[in-house]
Amino acid sequence: MEIQRVNHEDLVAITKLVEAVSKAAVLPHFSDQGKQAYMTRVLPDIKTTFDNDDFVTVKAISNDTLLGFAAMRAGNYLTHLFVSHQAQGQGIGQKLLQQLLDSTDAQEIKLRSAINAVDFYLKHGFEITEQEGEFNGIRFVPMSLKRSTL
Repeated sequence: MEIQRVNHEDLVAITKLVEAVSKAAVLPHFSDQGKQAYMTRVLPDIKTTFDNDDFVTVKAISNDTLLGFAAMRAGNYLTHLFVSHQAQGQGIGQKLLQQLLDSTDAQEIKLRSAINAVDFYLKHGFEITEQEGEFNGIRFVPMSLKRSTL
């Protein structure tokens, strides 16, 4: 398994991966309004993460099979982290996260976690910073990782 930077040819495969994982693990936590907003706004927004000026975007692949995808904006805001269902539990999410963390010297990394991913982020040092929120029916938990200075 390798972690690599994404390229524009990856967009279709990454969108399919995010859609499949979202349908199974993320969307069940949303209202009908949230499901609609997610499908019409969030999924098409993946394309913006391919802008190398604003994002660090990586993928996990093995034998030419896409296993995961992660993106961080402005060096301090984790916007996406998805691992295919077949590959979950193999440490791929942790490797994607670590690759993004290694790409920045920011002292604080923030994110809005999907409900189903809160335990993953807690396990990797993130803390809940506010109560669960909701925007247009999309539920999330604000979280942050504060890194110590040496």
